[in-house]
Amino acid sequence: MQWHMPIGYKVVDGKITICEEQRKIVEQIFTDYDSGVAAGRIAQNLKGRNICNAKGKVSWTHASIGRILENPSYLGTDYYPQLIGEELFERVQCRREKVRAELGRADHRPGRDERILFGGVIWCAECGAVCSHIQPRNKDRGGVARWRCKNYTAGRAKNCRNSFITDGQAKQVCVEAINAVIRNKGLLRVQRQEEKVSPQYRVLERNLQRMKEEQESTETDLMKLLYERAEERYRTLEVRDGEFRAEEIKNILAEKKKLETFDENLYRKIIARIWVHGGNMAEVELINGSCVTAGYKD
Repeated sequence: MQWHMPIGYKVVDGKITICEEQRKIVEQIFTDYDSGVAAGRIAQNLKGRNICNAKGKVSWTHASIGRILENPSYLGTDYYPQLIGEELFERVQCRREKVRAELGRADHRPGRDERILFGGVIWCAECGAVCSHIQPRNKDRGGVARWRCKNYTAGRAKNCRNSFITDGQAKQVCVEAINAVIRNKGLLRVQRQEEKVSPQYRVLERNLQRMKEEQESTETDLMKLLYERAEERYRTLEVRDGEFRAEEIKNILAEKKKLETFDENLYRKIIARIWVHGGNMAEVELINGSCVTAGYKD
């Protein structure tokens, strides 16, 4: 699987190091939130200052700020050096839990726990769109909440007509997939993918090749183009850590026996996405990029 590096890091000589310029952005996000500034306000401030995110775009939302604030990589891992201190990180986590509790939405927003649990995780395998959590129109008649492709529109055949999946079925799929991996660790193998580069990188590569062939450019022009190419490559760089993640999953499941019920802790640690197909079938994508097929009952 390919992973975009969190903002605050860069690759130097094949090793992930801290990007000092972006470090300040990440530290400011944490300190602002710790000081009482809302995630939405932080996002607005960053957009107002034309600050780019990890993908090089001036695109910030309260959700993207939340993902940064809850990313444990900033505490340091085998891949990422520590960027945020443990005390600050813990204070931020405590405040986020406090804010969630103060909102009190669980009392009047049915299915909130499931929306948080599976939000952004369940995707349509037919059209590639994310699924939305839809509440039943009449719970008194036995209706249950379901995840539905956002491109689904009743009565319009040109839009996606893929299957629905309930919260219970999604949990069932996770249990089946995790049990499959517990039985057979060989399912964690991932086929190597060809490294991708951006169209802009290809343009810079062609210009650089032409400049070398013509031999009419100055050393300054050549160095400038080399720098632009390196900058573009870094901007679109994706970290490939499938093998490392596979070992991480093996360690997590090392002493585990067959699951009888849904384990939220295991789900959060090893499952990245759930791709819903027709015919009560789904593919569970693990954090290392491998996929396990699982079925679910009506």
